[in-house]
Amino acid sequence: MPLVLVISSYVAASRVGGGIAPYVLGPMKVDPVHVPTCLFGRHPGWGPPGGGPVGADVMAQMLEGIAANGLYSLVDAVVTGHFSHPEQVAVAAEAIANVRAAPRAKAHDHAPAKPIVIVDPVMGDEAPGLYVKPQVAEALAARLVPMADVLAPNLWEFARLTETDLAELKTAEDVAAVARARGGRWLISSVPSPQGIGVLHVDGDDAMIAETPRVAGKIPNGTGDMLTLRFAGGLVSGFGAEGALADATGATHEVIAKTVAWAGTELNLAACSDRLAKRFAAPVRSVARG
Repeated sequence: MPLVLVISSYVAASRVGGGIAPYVLGPMKVDPVHVPTCLFGRHPGWGPPGGGPVGADVMAQMLEGIAANGLYSLVDAVVTGHFSHPEQVAVAAEAIANVRAAPRAKAHDHAPAKPIVIVDPVMGDEAPGLYVKPQVAEALAARLVPMADVLAPNLWEFARLTETDLAELKTAEDVAAVARARGGRWLISSVPSPQGIGVLHVDGDDAMIAETPRVAGKIPNGTGDMLTLRFAGGLVSGFGAEGALADATGATHEVIAKTVAWAGTELNLAACSDRLAKRFAAPVRSVARG
């Protein structure tokens, strides 16, 4: 059974952050191991969240316990998301280095040759702008971005990381050109698309986009977290890059559409568990050089 180490937030009453890993990965028969960076009662978008950050020392001790049980050798992917303090970023960076250094144990047929590190650089979005402390954003860019096998920002975060004017990123071709020039592997959400909205995957010169219609209505928080986790689940399940992109985009669109249809205030992940047990196939097309 594939195993994914998730280092991100836990929010009790909101379907966001690392806390949704069991809802997203469980139906795929992928096992999540979650180290929380904060313990909140609700998403801050609803108001004061209650709770607070997890101490970096507590995170480090949790990771020591996970390592002591021999699980680092079984980790197929590491997914990082929200951080409250730069010290937490340093703990995550050390954990990633230790996972990569651990002797590899092939526990299932689709186990990658080495663990895949997916960094969702949670910093902000177009409307609110930067919503983490500037020191956290700086630590992410300095410590975790260089360690990533896949970077999974939204379009605003992509523009910030690449020092690009967001207004210049009007098409998938525009975004792909910047990603190709920067290098590395990207999973970029909220990309403009004639079909509605797209998720762009760029790996070196190869670029492809999965596109879905926009869902009319109020979209709950957590869609980016779901997309990144589902993509990780697809990769460690042997879907390949295109299959994981199509599945993650299609599954996220399905949950958004059902949530809006049911007038949900949070992503209705539990109610969609039967749907999430199947594989999705959003349309994917290649993105040529401009």
